[in-house]
Amino acid sequence: MEGMSPYGITIIRFGLSGVLVWFGASQLMDAASWVGYVPEFIPSLLGIPVTTLVLANGSVEIACGILLLLGVFTRVVAFVMGVHLALIAASLGNTAVAVRDWGLAAAFTGLVFTGAGAWSVDR
Repeated sequence: MEGMSPYGITIIRFGLSGVLVWFGASQLMDAASWVGYVPEFIPSLLGIPVTTLVLANGSVEIACGILLLLGVFTRVVAFVMGVHLALIAASLGNTAVAVRDWGLAAAFTGLVFTGAGAWSVDR
């Protein structure tokens, strides 16, 4: 089974890619449903409307999801998304959504250390 490790990582990479693309597309299709998740200080700090932040976040998540699917810049994308999700989870407090996001952040962090696995451009 040791020789199968690259395939396990690939399955994790594909799964995380799907999560990013799904959430990103959801944000692009219905940004209004996501504005409540943006901490109040961020739009005022950046001077950007909250809906614009949601649309930008959705676009970045889709782009990162596609890069992960292809296995391009996997470690960098995993690091960025891991930090991003950890910050989101920290802002949500003690909720079920936060626990999910901590788990996803941990999976992304694992990819930082393992790399893309099989079936990737990075390989």
